[in-house]
Amino acid sequence: MKNLFEIKVCGINDQVSMNTAIKCKVDYIGFVFYKNSPRNISMNTSKKLMSARNNLSKIVALTVDPDDEFLFDIKRVVRPNYIQLHGNESPSRCLDIRKKLNIPIIKGINVKNKLNLIQLISEYEDICDMLLLDAPSDVLPGGNGKNFNWNILKDLKPKRKWMLAGGLNIKNIKKAIEITKAPVIDISSGLETKKGVKDPRLIEDFVFKCKNFYG
Repeated sequence: MKNLFEIKVCGINDQVSMNTAIKCKVDYIGFVFYKNSPRNISMNTSKKLMSARNNLSKIVALTVDPDDEFLFDIKRVVRPNYIQLHGNESPSRCLDIRKKLNIPIIKGINVKNKLNLIQLISEYEDICDMLLLDAPSDVLPGGNGKNFNWNILKDLKPKRKWMLAGGLNIKNIKKAIEITKAPVIDISSGLETKKGVKDPRLIEDFVFKCKNFYG
């Protein structure tokens, strides 16, 4: 049976969690390259984690307002399938990065209200390959464990594939999908025992529930 939606596990930063995500056949695995995040990993760590890489789970490198040199380092070491831009990157900057790196772009958008969301989607959807809709925050650009009013996303039909992020966990994922019909969900803090520390059992249980959504 085909999955109703794809799964991205973000903030993978240790070998056990990486191996678990691979074993569970998640669709996307996110590495965070942002020094202020508790999930931040070095180039060396990412290189070690890549030893478990397969052709099924796509690798997403998350960055926040990166410069070109840093992006080219990521491209050289990680060879990600996607670059996720989760800062204040303008549409023109996203286009510039996409052209220079020749790697598909995911743009993180903070959802404040319906009007704001529609405006941001119109600005980015012709430039980026995927949109990630997240809860706004003054703390970190993502991974804060906060959700938003999912009703804002009812009947949302952007041109691009999009991801739902922000405070998702095993208890609320069914409700989130029923309301938003998101084609991809992005989870990070909902799989942690404490900030930045993934729990392999939580990853397994969450993926199992998602794959047996109506079970």
